[in-house]
Order: sequence, then C-alpha cells, then structure tokens
Amino acid sequence: MKKWLMSIGMFLACCIAFISCDDDSVEVDQLTQQTIIMFCPWSGDMMHDIIQVNIDSIESGIRKKKGLGKTRLLVFFSENSHSARLFEITYKKNTFEQTIIEQYSDNSYTTAQGICNIIKKAKEVAPALNYAMIIGGHGCGWTEAKDWEDYPYRVRRRRAIDDDLETRFFGSVDDKKYAIEVEELAKGIADSETKMQFILFDDCYMANVEVAYSLRNVTNYLVASTSEVLAIGMPYSTMWASLASGTPNYSNMVSSFKTFYSNYQAPYGTLSAIDCRKVEALANVMKQINARYTFDEEELDNLQPLDGLVPTLFYDMGDYVKKLCPDPNLYTQFKTNLTEVVKNTANTDSIYSFIYGVRVFKKLETYSGLTISDPSLHSVALKGKEKTGWWKATH
Repeated sequence: MKKWLMSIGMFLACCIAFISCDDDSVEVDQLTQQTIIMFCPWSGDMMHDIIQVNIDSIESGIRKKKGLGKTRLLVFFSENSHSARLFEITYKKNTFEQTIIEQYSDNSYTTAQGICNIIKKAKEVAPALNYAMIIGGHGCGWTEAKDWEDYPYRVRRRRAIDDDLETRFFGSVDDKKYAIEVEELAKGIADSETKMQFILFDDCYMANVEVAYSLRNVTNYLVASTSEVLAIGMPYSTMWASLASGTPNYSNMVSSFKTFYSNYQAPYGTLSAIDCRKVEALANVMKQINARYTFDEEELDNLQPLDGLVPTLFYDMGDYVKKLCPDPNLYTQFKTNLTEVVKNTANTDSIYSFIYGVRVFKKLETYSGLTISDPSLHSVALKGKEKTGWWKATH
C-alpha cells in the first residue's frame, strides 16, 4: 500500500537504544539524549515562508527552555523545487547558528532510498539514544497521489480575507512528483534500521487509522490532526519543551495545541497523540466487527465528517464504529482498544476547511481523535482504501 503526503514534510528521526556509524561503535555516554529532525520538502511558495515562521517559533521555544540541553535539532528544508539543504541549528550565548551538513539538488527525498539516506546522514552527524521527527507541509492522509484526478492543488491559490484562515491543505504544489507516499516514508525509516519515538505531522489529515497502521513498525507515537491544520501550524514556542525531551510529554503537546488554538483569532483545530504500538490490537477487533456487520450507506449523512472534501473522505472512527456495531460487548472491546491507541486528543468546538477556496465550518458533535475512510464513497477512497494495509488486516 502506498499512502501519501502532498509535498509535505516527511521523515527522519527515530528511537534506538544503541547506534553504530560506519562500523565504528559509539559509546552510549558519547550520544545526546535525543535528536529531532524537522523534515520540510518542497510544498510550494506559500509553505516555504510558513515553514520559516515555524523554525522561528521553534527557536523561540529553545530560548524559553534556555537552550537545547541534551537535544540536537537538524532541519531538512527545501528552498525551492530543485534545491534543499540539511543543517543543524545550535544555540550558544543567546545566538542561533545554522551549520550546513548536506546540499541536495533533486527530489530523491520522495523515495524510500532518499529518505533512508537522509536518516543515515542524521545518525552519522548527530548520534543519539533516541530520535524523533517533525514533518512540515501539506498532507492528505493515507491516500495515493496517483488516485487523485482532481486534487485541489489544481485550484490556484486565492487570498483569503484573513491569511490566518488559510490551511496546510489548500494551495499545495502543482506537481505530483513532489508527493511522498506514506509507505515510502515507512520503508525508508525501516531500511535505515531505526525506530522513531514519535512522528509529528504538522500537516492536514494525518491522524488516520490507516496512517497509524502503516507506521506501526517504525514509530512509537504518531502526533497529528484529524482535520485541516491552519497555515500557522503547531505552536512550537509553547510545545517545544514537550517535544525536546528523552521522554516526550504527549499530554502536554496536545494541551499546548488546545490552549493556543482555543485562544487564537481563528479557533479551529484538532490534535491527537496516537500509540502506534497498539494499532494491531485495534485491527484485530475491527476484523471481528467487519466479519459480522456491514455499514448501512444510508447512515453516511449521520456520520461525523472531519474534513471539507466532497464527498467526505475522513470520518470520525469512534462515531463510525458506534453506528456499525450493535453488539454491546464487541463495541465495548473496540472502545477499550481505541482508548489505548488514542492516548491524548483535543479539539476546538468546530473545524475549518479551505480546500476549495471557500470557507467551510463544521461543528463537532462527536470526536474520537482518529479518522477512518472505510465507509467513504469519495472516488479516491473507492480506488485506494482496499489497497491499504489497514483494510487488508481488517477485512
């Protein structure tokens, strides 16, 4: 199964107990506690400027924390469609410096091999006990780039009355060659023989059960939104302390997001911390449910949508299974498993979408912190959902 991120950030970071580089063993006491790699491939002109604002926000968080401590920060940043650089950010004597590690002149970062190479370079330069990844850009969940015939990137960017109401889905790149499939990300990480503490997607629509299942073997946690993320992205200034730790505080990450967006002039957003190690158990109970029950398509209009697509592609998983499974014991088992997967989640009262250049606001009547596309009749879902690892494991 190939899932994808639209020209969006993708990769790097992992969680390992011991590292060796170039066949020379590295003693544990020589390693930093954590290396975070922020990966921001080309996502169009709009995202270039926004990602730079995000880096500034991270630096603000580093100042508040009075330095990087035992954490190192590497950034893969695309200056344009054909040029990128990997650099390290350091902070000494109240001054930030960027040290160039590698220059890139192609889009090999969209492939598993390219992802693997970047991870290996990060491990070589900044060996650590633990690794984590931040992905910044546009996102469209588990879906495959080739299955989109009328992806909204074909709609040229229009200025909103207020730029704060632009999102990280609308206005992405004009060429699918910059799309990165989720399966390519997973393979690249696996091939580098690393496992991440967490992958934080600063992108739209990445808190899907399909994505969590795809990444279950390469990361402990997935931190992502079920819905569209406003252009400003994550509140790194207040979230950084929770990210930059040998033991990341997922509860504080999510609460920092909720506090920021609840008080933001555009108060719309969702964020979940998902334990990918527990997704197999969730798949097992879903297989039992799917073996016994079939969803009534007449109930589609009664399901909680978590996107602005027409027709809906991403539905609230908790609401879907509640309407699918009438067996109280089996449903209770599902709810128990879902709670173990979605460890922390937060949402504002409504979500917002700007996919088609038109403002759409949707009230959240119910919210579980995870989406599913099983019942979707969207053309992309009809083409791709049965190819996903999640579908194959649950049907």
